Parts: sequence; C-alpha cells; structure tokens
Amino acid sequence: MTTDKRVLKTRKAITTAFMELTLEKDMQKITVSDIAERAVINRSTFYLHYADAKEVLDDIENNISEIVHNCFSKFDTSDIYNSTYNMFIAMTGILDETPAFKNFMLHSSSSGYITINLKKTLTDMALHTVLKKTSTYDAEKMRIAISYMVSGIVDTYILWAKDDKPKCSLEEFCRYITVLTEAVIGAIH
Repeated sequence: MTTDKRVLKTRKAITTAFMELTLEKDMQKITVSDIAERAVINRSTFYLHYADAKEVLDDIENNISEIVHNCFSKFDTSDIYNSTYNMFIAMTGILDETPAFKNFMLHSSSSGYITINLKKTLTDMALHTVLKKTSTYDAEKMRIAISYMVSGIVDTYILWAKDDKPKCSLEEFCRYITVLTEAVIGAIH
C-alpha cells in the first residue's frame, strides 16, 4: 500500500520542523504549536499525523532505525573493511542529503536519546551477525566487546562528521575503525 504524497510531504515537514526546533530549545519545551508554526501547517493538521511531539520523536527514531538496519543488513563479517566503508558511505550520504537530519543528529542535545537506541540496535545486529557466522565466541563476552566497539564507532563517527574539514578522509576513517574492530574481535576469540 502506497502512502499519499501529500501525507509524506506533511509528515516530512513536521519531522523537519521538530528536528530544527531541537537545535533552538530543549525537546521537552517544544509544543505542538511550535512544530505546526515551523512546518507551516495548522494544529489540526498536525493531529491528523501525530498525537504529540513525543510521537514525532518516535517516528524520527523509527526512520533512523530503518536506515541503519538497511545499511547494516549488507554488512559481511568476512569483508569487514569494505562492509564498514560501504556502511559509512551510505550513512554519510544520507546525512548529506538531509540537512535537518544531519544537524539534528550532530548538533542537537535531543539526539542523545536516539544515539543510545542506535547503539543498542547496532550492537544487537552486530552480535547476531557475528554469532550466526561462528559459535566459537562466548556470547556474553562478545556482547560486551561489540557494545564497546559500537559505542566507540558511533561516537567517533559523530565527531568525524561534525568536523567541517575532517583531518582524515572517510576511507582513512574506515581503515582506522576496521583495524580497531578486527583487534577487538580478535581479542575475544
């Protein structure tokens, strides 16, 4: 079932307005009126799509989870370098294509909640992928190692992406991350 383009356009305007507002004020202080005004819609139109601002945040989080899942689903543990590189290329492309999303993820204090859930999602997906390939790893030790790795990767990527003139290219960044990833996985094995 396809969704009407007007519905998609309105929902995008609402989520974009919300993300922009989080750069200006605390998320808990953002009202439906604030969002509607920024999205250039009326409150009744807002309520056709969302119950409240929290539901908008949930929608943004679901979209991010879907993007991450799509990027990570192509990850191949037998080719960590190329998989990591392709995943970061895709994520960087998505951030660059959507300025409001990029600013929200990189500069809003409200994105911390989403970053925590993103790390959990990536940890679960990576653990599943690694354990599916081999049963020689201790699952709990691997969860700790992967959680450590994912947190470092996500935080380092955000730091790298925030830099207007990164000190290293995406390829160099991926090479560093790959070496560290292989070292952590190797230490557990």
